[in-house]
Amino acid sequence: MSAAAIRSVALAAILAAASPARAAFEVRDATPAALGAASLDLASVPFFEPAGFAASASHTALYQSDGLTSERAAIAFGGRAACVSASWNQLGFPGAREHVLRLDVGEVGRRAVLLSVVAERLTLVVDGEPSQGGFAAGVSALAKVALPRGSLECVVGGDRLARTHGLDALGVDPSVPFMLRLCSGAVALAWMDRWEASGRASPRLVLDLTLGRAACVRMARGVRPQRSGAAIALRRGRVEVSAGRLDLDDGGSVGGVALAIIAPDDTRGGRP
Repeated sequence: MSAAAIRSVALAAILAAASPARAAFEVRDATPAALGAASLDLASVPFFEPAGFAASASHTALYQSDGLTSERAAIAFGGRAACVSASWNQLGFPGAREHVLRLDVGEVGRRAVLLSVVAERLTLVVDGEPSQGGFAAGVSALAKVALPRGSLECVVGGDRLARTHGLDALGVDPSVPFMLRLCSGAVALAWMDRWEASGRASPRLVLDLTLGRAACVRMARGVRPQRSGAAIALRRGRVEVSAGRLDLDDGGSVGGVALAIIAPDDTRGGRP
């Protein structure tokens, strides 16, 4: 077996043994927002409601494996009618890395149901071997119900429903992410999961405590596998810094930090 093939197999083995991910590109987000929610396999919910322009970058070290890291850079704009974000993420170690380019466009506003669409370019790069990958697309819907002392939000999606043939060999399959979130004042409690055709699921309970737009503390507990997450985000002026950690009960941890620059405006969207 070539050294390049060994690197590719080692990357898949590390992720399969140490996390809920079992195939290529199943670590969707490793930013502090995702670590705090114990949710490497789901796109993270922002600490604060998006509004205006923001640019961010993050670095995450995974499972005390030498050189196994995730880096992400993103830009986002929240307007009156839509929220648009574009991100680039790489995951792996020198010689074998996954690269994901992602574009997310979602409706905002006060309507009862809001839609969003996602397009992704997925590429697996192993030194000395031809790159593999393809394109994927998905959709999600957010329903929001006003309550006397807050709101109830339900998000149901179809993740990677459409895929090009290049992703079949990498085991990239569709799934159904789900979130039910109860918000009241400075507290939000969410139940999140991702359901797959195989029957695999990994539910988690996530608690957010916010202090206006200055600070947010996020804590989570997940099962299958048993894991805990915690993160904190602080804003001062136009700068946001955050740090998060995810710990598996049977060993292994993930830690990451992020920095964001925000250009606030008076627009407030209706999407969490």
